Amino acid sequence: MSEDAVDKFQNKLAKWLGVLYDELEEYGEDVEANDGSNGKLRYGYFIQFSNATPIEILRKVNRIDKNRTVYFNLEELDE
Repeated sequence: MSEDAVDKFQNKLAKWLGVLYDELEEYGEDVEANDGSNGKLRYGYFIQFSNATPIEILRKVNRIDKNRTVYFNLEELDE
């Protein structure tokens, strides 16, 4: 994926999550494919936020779980 395509995806993901692009860049880990080992088979991908993420940012993140993880499908980003 080109750097421009990655930036476009990151912008879209940040907006969908409810955070700023810079906040996602600083605290979000890489987006990973869901292998189903966590029981979240319905979702194809996930992103986890680091332990260093301030609580103010975590509170803004849509659908975040207790492990600082958000599961999603790519189609959801276009909704």
